[in-house]
Amino acid sequence: MVLILIIGIAFIALPGLFSGSGAEKNENAVAQYFREEERLSEILSEIDGAGKVSVMISYVSTMEKDLAYDGERQRIVTSDGDVVVKREVYPEVKGVIVIADGAGNPSVRQTIKEAVTAVTGAAANHVCVYSSSNND
Repeated sequence: MVLILIIGIAFIALPGLFSGSGAEKNENAVAQYFREEERLSEILSEIDGAGKVSVMISYVSTMEKDLAYDGERQRIVTSDGDVVVKREVYPEVKGVIVIADGAGNPSVRQTIKEAVTAVTGAAANHVCVYSSSNND
C-alpha cells in the first residue's frame, strides 16, 4: 500500500517525467496564451474603424488536462511514450483589456467589446476597451 501511495504521489508531483519537462509544458502554455492574444488582436483590428489593436487576456487559472488511466490498475495510459490526454479544460477568462486606435468612437468601442465577450466568454463588465494614446 505504501508503495502504491508513493507511486501515486510521484505521478502527481512529477508529471514532467512522462512527457517533457514541467518548464517546457509551462512555456508551451504561455506561448499558447500569447498566440490567442495576438490572434484576437489581429481579428479585432479588422473591425471597421478599430485601427491598431492590442489585447491582454487574464485567466482565473491554467489549463487542466484529464489523463487517461487504465481502469483496472490505475496506471496512466501512454502511447508512443506520451501520456494520453482524454480532454483539456481551458481556463476561465478573468478579464480582457483592449487598446485600440479607434476606441475613442463609442460605436467602435461597443463593437470591440461585443466581439471580445462573444469570443472569450468574459462578462461585459470584465472587458475594458480603451483608446490608444498614440492617436494623432
